[in-house]
Amino acid sequence: MTTTSTFQELQNLLLFPVKGSEERKRLLIAGLLGFAGFIIPFIPGIFLLGYAGLIMQSIINENSQPLMPEWKDLKKIFTLGLKMGCATFIYSLPAIIVMLIGYASMMVPALIQAFSHPESSSDISPFIGISMLGMFGGMAFFGIGLLLFLPTLLALPPMLSHVAATNSFSAAFHFKDWWKVFRSNIGGFAVALVVAAGLYLMMIFVFQIFYLTIVLCILLPFLLAFLIGYLTIVANSLFAIAYRDGVSKLS
Repeated sequence: MTTTSTFQELQNLLLFPVKGSEERKRLLIAGLLGFAGFIIPFIPGIFLLGYAGLIMQSIINENSQPLMPEWKDLKKIFTLGLKMGCATFIYSLPAIIVMLIGYASMMVPALIQAFSHPESSSDISPFIGISMLGMFGGMAFFGIGLLLFLPTLLALPPMLSHVAATNSFSAAFHFKDWWKVFRSNIGGFAVALVVAAGLYLMMIFVFQIFYLTIVLCILLPFLLAFLIGYLTIVANSLFAIAYRDGVSKLS
C-alpha cells in the first residue's frame, strides 16, 4: 500500500474477504480455525497464517488483487504457515525472554514467601523486601520487553512478506534483502501498520459492546474467532501490498 492509496482501494481491501458467497465460505473456515485455536494450541494458527501467506504470495509474485484462494492444498498452507510462524517466534523471542524474566522476578519471591514458615513475625520482613524488589524489578523487565516489541512490530511486516514471497524460512534472516524493500516504502508500511492497528482497536471496541449483555457475551468467543481470521488475512494483505510497492520502487 502506498501513501497515495485512495479510500476506494482501501475499502476494496477491507471487504475482499466477504465480497462473494465463496469468499465468505472461505472466511468462515478461517474463523473456525480461529475458534479451534482456543482449544488446540499452535496448529490452527499455523494453518490460518499459511492461508494468509498464500494471499501474500499472489499479491507480491503475481501482482494480483487480494483474493481468497480455495482451502485445497493443506500441506502447502501448513508448510508456509510454519515457516512464517517460526520466523515470527524467533524475532519475538528476545522480548518474550525479557518479559518472562520479569514475570519470574515478581512470582518467585511471592512463592518463597508463601511456602516459608517463619517462626515469628520479624522473620517476614526480609521476604517483604524481596517481594517488593521482585515486583519493581519485574515491572522494569516488562517495560523493557514492551520496548523490544516495538522494533519487532516494525520488522515483522517486511520480513513476513519476504518469507511468503520467497517461500523460504531462511529468507527471514536475509536482513539486507527485506530491509531495502522496507526502506524504499517506509510510508506504505506505516500506512499498513496504522490501518491494521485501527482494525485491532475497532475489534476491542466491538468486544466492549458485546460485554454489555449476557446474550452478547455468549456470542463473544465466536465473534472473536471470526475477527481473528479476518484480521490475519487483511493485515497480512496490507503488508504484502506495501512490500510489492516497495519492490516496484527498487526496480
